[in-house]
Amino acid sequence: MKRQSIRFGRPSAKSKPLSGEALLLHTESLSQDGRGVARHQGKTIFVDDALSNEDVEALITTQHKRYDEAKLVKIVKPSTERTEPLCTHYGECGGCQLQHLAHDAQIISKQANVLNQLTRFGEQTPLIIEEPIRSAPWNYRRSARLGLNVRYKSDEAIVGFRRKQSNKLLQISSCPVLDQRGESIFIDLKTALDQIPNSKSYTHAELFFGDSSQSLLLRCKGTPKHTDKESLIDFAKSKQFNLYLKTDAETLTLLELAPNSYSLPDENIQLEFNPGDFLQVNAGVNRQMIRQAINWLELTKDDVVLDLFCGLGNFTLPIAHHVKAIIGIEGSNEMVMRATDNATLNNIDNAQFFRADLSTDNKHQQWLKSSPNKIVLDPPRTGAYDVIKQLPTQATEILYISCDPSALARDSKLLLEKGYQLTRFNVMDMFPHTNHVESMALFKKMALGKTKAKTKKNKGTFKR
Repeated sequence: MKRQSIRFGRPSAKSKPLSGEALLLHTESLSQDGRGVARHQGKTIFVDDALSNEDVEALITTQHKRYDEAKLVKIVKPSTERTEPLCTHYGECGGCQLQHLAHDAQIISKQANVLNQLTRFGEQTPLIIEEPIRSAPWNYRRSARLGLNVRYKSDEAIVGFRRKQSNKLLQISSCPVLDQRGESIFIDLKTALDQIPNSKSYTHAELFFGDSSQSLLLRCKGTPKHTDKESLIDFAKSKQFNLYLKTDAETLTLLELAPNSYSLPDENIQLEFNPGDFLQVNAGVNRQMIRQAINWLELTKDDVVLDLFCGLGNFTLPIAHHVKAIIGIEGSNEMVMRATDNATLNNIDNAQFFRADLSTDNKHQQWLKSSPNKIVLDPPRTGAYDVIKQLPTQATEILYISCDPSALARDSKLLLEKGYQLTRFNVMDMFPHTNHVESMALFKKMALGKTKAKTKKNKGTFKR
């Protein structure tokens, strides 16, 4: 006879069965991830595809202790900001979340969400809130990662993005947020892969557009056959793409027709990059962002600047023209080499670059003892908490470029504890039609005796 295992503690609570009846809800706001927020019987409900200030019918799909999730069944009274999505794949593709919201309203909603988190969790309110940096709504994206797979029964290749709330791939025909030069890449690459007998060994592709180049990096498991390479080179030649192949052992250059680079005309800077390097996806916003950073920091020839998470020198080298010296820190040896080469390319001799893991203890590093009076932070989504804890406090200004509001709020509170006040802020429309938001925050060292409470009283004002 099978023995039953002993159970300790209280029996697990049985989940309440979901009602099959749709609820009539009024959405009050838009959540950070782009869902409508409503309340029903004292409980918050997040409604997929609903917008702020709409009356909708929604069906509960998942219940949690403090909130529920629901899917939209019917729009009873639409928002005045609701619009028709441009992309034919919208609703199936997981790449965009906000094409049904007017473009101008997207950035306003994102700004409200970031400011809310800064106030609630960062315990700081900006003294000045600048107008957002805006973007062209379409064809702005100059880099993207494409998923590759093969259908089980037909061996037909799939080239696209993940489906909404799924790991499965959706075959894409075109993408209106991608640089126009990549308009046909999904069908073209699918056709090329269908000519390769074992195309399942190709797992994903990375797409990069420079000012005069278009590049494709294919990831391949194992060793590609010579015939595969020949077929892919023919494809790349016909479409005028640089082509690179990354295997388990190395990255191969199969075809290079034009150099991978982009320019920053305001600063007379040319930056070269390699396939796989991080690029700010929106070239137009990137140029405005760099110009704003230089203006906000009020740089002079006496300044010594520390640029943390510097990448290939996107901020470092433009700033170098305006200061005595600048030091860039990055976690990858390859990126340090790239940034150094870019400095040489642009005849910049007052910029130095060093490799360091900024999530670990760096107090012994000489660059941290260089007495910078201004600091630039451009961290990944995880933020800069670990390195902020170690920063010397003699810097008068810290400029923080953020791609995650919750990380910015957390780090803002730490900067407040170290004596820095959030004086200037705006959001940047780096990722139209998605729930991602980029923002810039300037923190200034407070005068001695200024209290945390006094900082919190400031409500912030728009500067026009």
